[in-house]
Amino acid sequence: MLKVTENAAAALESIRNREGIPEDQDIRLTADPQPTGDVGVRLEFVETVGDEDEVAKQAGTEVYVDPAIVEPLNDTVMDVQDSDEGLAFVFRPQAPEA
Repeated sequence: MLKVTENAAAALESIRNREGIPEDQDIRLTADPQPTGDVGVRLEFVETVGDEDEVAKQAGTEVYVDPAIVEPLNDTVMDVQDSDEGLAFVFRPQAPEA
């Protein structure tokens, strides 16, 4: 299952506060088909989530994942990193458990 780092959770809450997004809107990840044929991940704040969505939690932040991308995001970690445009959300493999 997808894990969310504390840094990513803090960044999501920062976006919510900066943009004035109400607390009753949930964070949802969906597939975002690209012109190249690849599939990206779209992050949205939505009023309702799907009944089949999986939930990843971190530091009080819940991220709902569309069933269409649950498998590709399985065993990944959602994190943030600096980019030329500012902070960017990234997905990387989870470290193996010892």
